Amino acid sequence: MTNLEIASLLRTISACLVIQSENRFKIIAYEKAAESIQHLTESVEDRWKNGTLKDIPGVGTAIASSLVEICEKGYSDHFNAILSTVPKSVFPLLEVPGLGPKRAFILVTRLKLANDKTVFEDLKRAGERHEIASLEGFGETSEKAILDSIELAKKGFIKEERILLPDAEAIADEVITYLKTHAEIGRVDTLGSLRRKNPTIGDIDIAVTTDEPQKTLEAFVSYPHERRIDKGEKGATLVLHSGRQVDLRVCEKDSYGAMLQYFTGSKQHNIALREYAIKKHLSLNEYGIKNAKGNVKKFSDEKKFYEALGLSYVPPELRENRGEVESSLRTTQGKPDGLPVLVESTQILGDLHIHTSYDLSSSHDLGSATFEEHLKKGVSLGYEYIGIADHNPSVSIHTPSEITAIMKKRKEWYEIEYQKFVKKTKSKICYFLLCEVDILVDGSLALPDEAFEYIDAAIVSIHSSFTQESKTATDRVLRAFSEHPKVRIFGHPTGRLLTKREGIQPVWQTIFSLCKEKNIALEINASPERLDLPDDLVFEARKKGVKFVINTDSHDLIRMEMMKYGLAVARRGWCTKHDILNSHKYPEFAAWLSGKEDI
Repeated sequence: MTNLEIASLLRTISACLVIQSENRFKIIAYEKAAESIQHLTESVEDRWKNGTLKDIPGVGTAIASSLVEICEKGYSDHFNAILSTVPKSVFPLLEVPGLGPKRAFILVTRLKLANDKTVFEDLKRAGERHEIASLEGFGETSEKAILDSIELAKKGFIKEERILLPDAEAIADEVITYLKTHAEIGRVDTLGSLRRKNPTIGDIDIAVTTDEPQKTLEAFVSYPHERRIDKGEKGATLVLHSGRQVDLRVCEKDSYGAMLQYFTGSKQHNIALREYAIKKHLSLNEYGIKNAKGNVKKFSDEKKFYEALGLSYVPPELRENRGEVESSLRTTQGKPDGLPVLVESTQILGDLHIHTSYDLSSSHDLGSATFEEHLKKGVSLGYEYIGIADHNPSVSIHTPSEITAIMKKRKEWYEIEYQKFVKKTKSKICYFLLCEVDILVDGSLALPDEAFEYIDAAIVSIHSSFTQESKTATDRVLRAFSEHPKVRIFGHPTGRLLTKREGIQPVWQTIFSLCKEKNIALEINASPERLDLPDDLVFEARKKGVKFVINTDSHDLIRMEMMKYGLAVARRGWCTKHDILNSHKYPEFAAWLSGKEDI
C-alpha cells in the first residue's frame, strides 16, 4: 500500500472509532498518524525495514503493529476487525461535506441504506421523500444540504484533488477582493492550511469581521458559484465553478483573534495548545479562553491570545505540532532554544537557480528569457546577485571534449554580455555562472571534470529514476556529492512533483550528515510544483546544522517572482536568516560558494 492509501485507511479507522464512541485520545492518535504518513517523504515500508515506524508522529505501539502487518502481508487483521463493525455503505458518505461519521452511521442504519454501491442514489430518494428531515437531529435544512452535496458528488466536486498553494491563493484573493467591496466588512484573513502556507490546499477558508453578519453572508452567497452547500448564522459554504469549495466565517471584532487562532489550526497544534491550557486549568475555543470559574475572555488580537496563555506568538507556518508550543514557552522564559526568528522576504539577496535562453544543446528545457532580461529582473527585485544555472549539455549527443568546449564558449559569452549590461545600465548587480548538472543513475555527474573549470559552482540534481530502492538512492546521492569540489548545492533534492510524482526516498539523515560534512547546501526550490526540499525535511536537516539556498528554478521572468513560496517552506521548516545562505551579502556568499569560507 502507498502512503496515501495507508493514510486514508487510518482516517477510515478513526471514523469507525468515532462511531463506536472510543476514547478521544485513541481517535486523535489515528488522525495524527494519518496526517504524518500522508506527508511522509519516506515510504512506510522503508520505515518498517529501518525499524523507525514508531518515530512517525502519532504511531504508537498498537498502530505500528498493524502497519507491520500491512507491510508483511498487505492487510491488518486488527484493522479489518474494526472495519467490520461498521456497514460498508457508511464509508462513501464520509466524503459528503457536513456529514461526520456518526451522522453518516445514523443515516445508513435508520434509513436501511445497505448497498455501498448505490448509497448516494438511495439516500437521495430518501431525501426526496423527506425521510432525512424526519430523523432526530437533522431537519429540513440538513436534508437540503445533504441533497445538494449528493449532486456535487455526482459532478465529482467532493473528491477534488488538492491544489497547489498559488492556485488556492489566486482563488482566495478573488473572493477577498470581492468581499472588501462591501462596506460592512472589516478585517479579512484566510484560515487553515492556506494561512499556514501548506504546499497543497483542499478547501479554502476565509474569515471576516463584521457588525452585520447576515448582510455579509448574503453578499458572500451572491458571489458567482456552482452550488451553495450551506448558510447559517456564522458562516456559509459555496462550491465555485472551478469545483473548489470556499467557506466563510463571520465574527465580531472582540473575539476575532481567538477565532483566527482556532480555525488556522493545524488540528494537531490546537490539540497540543489545548493540552497545555488544561494544565493551567483553562479551556480554549473559537470564542476565547475560559477559566476554572467558567468566565470566557475574548481576544480581538491573536498575539494577545497566546500571551494570555503565557506563550509568545507562534507564526502560522509553525503550527504543525513540531514542538512549537514548548519552544514558545521557552521564549517567554528568555531561554535561547525558544522559537526561531523566521527568515523574511526582505532578507533574500539573490536567486541562484535561473535558466536563460542560452542554448547548450541540453536534454532539458531552456529558459525563455535572455541573460540581460534576468539581470534587469534581479535589479527590480532588489537582489545583489543572481546565479545562471543552465542545464548541462546533453551527454547523449555530445562527447566529453565537446561538452567542455561548449562550457568554455558559454563562459566567454556570459562575461562579454555582462560587461555590456553593466556599461549600459551602470547596475551593480553581480552574477555567478553555475550549471545545473544531472546526477546520473549511478551517481556520476553529467559534466566532465575538465568542464568544471568554466563554472563557479554546480547545482547537482536528479531528473530520472525516482523509484530506486532506498540504499541505491542514498549511494547515488553520496557519490554525486564526492564527484567534484565545485558541487555546492543539491537541487530540488527529492525530485517530487506535487500531486503528480513522489520523489526519491534515500536515507535522509545520511544525506544530511554528508551535506554538513562537505558544507553542501540543500536547495529549497520555490517552484510551486516542487516546493522541494519539503518543510518536514527542512526541519530535520536544520537540526543537523545543514544550510539552505532558496531558489526559484526560474525558466521565465514571472517565475523569479515566486521566491515567496520557497520562503514559506523555509519558514515552515523553522529557518532563520542565518540558515539561508542567499540572505548573505555578495562578498560573503561568494566566499562560501568558492569553498573558501563558511558562513
